[in-house]
Amino acid sequence: VYLRRLGAVSDRMGIPILDMPKMKEKELHTMLLDFIAREQKEGKAGSAIHSTIKAVKSWLLHNGIKVSLPVKVRGAWDAPTLKEERTPTQEELRQILLAANSRDRVSCVLMAHGGVRPGVIGNYLGDDGLRLKDLPELQIKKNAVEFSRTPAMVVVRSELSKTAQKYFSFLSEEGCGYVKSYLEERLRDGEKLGPDSDLVRPQKMHKAFLTSINVGDGIRESIRGAGFDWRPYVLRAYFDTQLLLAESQGKVAHDFRVFW
Repeated sequence: VYLRRLGAVSDRMGIPILDMPKMKEKELHTMLLDFIAREQKEGKAGSAIHSTIKAVKSWLLHNGIKVSLPVKVRGAWDAPTLKEERTPTQEELRQILLAANSRDRVSCVLMAHGGVRPGVIGNYLGDDGLRLKDLPELQIKKNAVEFSRTPAMVVVRSELSKTAQKYFSFLSEEGCGYVKSYLEERLRDGEKLGPDSDLVRPQKMHKAFLTSINVGDGIRESIRGAGFDWRPYVLRAYFDTQLLLAESQGKVAHDFRVFW
């Protein structure tokens, strides 16, 4: 996340990331103030600007540079996008899934029913993500995709886990149906699928795996297509809410719920 924010400042200000630590404090201070002014002029949220400035300062401090001159961001602690945000209902989630294309529908259901982050589906660099082998019950026979059992297990390898620890989640029968339809669509298009194939792939066939940014963009477009102005992470909030309800009904133990 910090690297992405650093890149945004670098692109916006036309200054390479590696050149920033070479600048004088006065120059850095001016650069940050100019960046803030440009972002505010475009109506960006103060909280988002503040987070970006924090990333730049952290990078500079890592290189032994401290910007001691004051850098203030108006509305730094406001979160306007969260004021009207809430967890979707089952009907609203259904609308989101219907608004999504076959690929993004899989991403949406993995978050809403499996609780995984976008970075699990495709990492930041787009060189790894969930593979077909990470769904052990998934089987491909000729041009058909089947699940030997549902709900199906989803294995999140340590390389994809935020905590660098391998863990397991699951995918509902409905979600397995979306995966089946999506993969069979790819098979009909002539794609050869194997254990190491990406579960969710970019539109460009020569590139494997989506980046986490692309995953988030696809989910966001699906949410917008259903008429909502929420962030992609509301789908993880939906997952957490459903687990909380399951715990209250004695269907899942508390220790397992907090594990996810």
